[in-house]
Amino acid sequence: MLGDGKSVVLSFDDGPAPLSALENILATLRLNEIKAEFYVLGSEVEQYPDAARMIAREGHAIQNHSWSHSDLERATARNVRLDLEDTQAVIADATGVIPTKVRPPYGAGGFRGHIDPELAEVARELSLSIVTWDIDTEDWGTPQGLGPEKIANIENQFTQQPRKTLFNIIMHVQRGTARDLPSFIDQLRDWGFTIVDPENL
Repeated sequence: MLGDGKSVVLSFDDGPAPLSALENILATLRLNEIKAEFYVLGSEVEQYPDAARMIAREGHAIQNHSWSHSDLERATARNVRLDLEDTQAVIADATGVIPTKVRPPYGAGGFRGHIDPELAEVARELSLSIVTWDIDTEDWGTPQGLGPEKIANIENQFTQQPRKTLFNIIMHVQRGTARDLPSFIDQLRDWGFTIVDPENL
């Protein structure tokens, strides 16, 4: 079976808005007893601190996804520092949690073999690990969500990495993903994957 002896971590970018999508995603995770990672935008946490608190209160990891989804690879070290520091601060103010990971928007400058030096320097200063993903659901693409075409693409991505045993799956806080998440979790379990708590890694 595709997932025999293998594990996945579920991660969600671009939250905490829209709030209705976030609430539905959290409800599905709660029902399935799954802990996930949320890579949030500082500007949205500033606007919706209660939503950020909700993520943390439910026991999910809340991490840094930049202030406003800018391309950190193209930014100067000073601007990267301001961006990530401001995001760290607003998350800590809202939730009491200090993020330990950063996922650069678009993965820009964050993939192994192509780490942006300014991003690496600032991440080190802020004690942030740079994290990208192994499986891209492309849930943001038309049609939004995790429908049959997306599932076929996800299955293909798994088969192309046969030696890997732990996968980080990227999704986004959006309505289509919230709608399709229950069936996607069922599909992952049907494939034989264990869904693990990111805090245990």
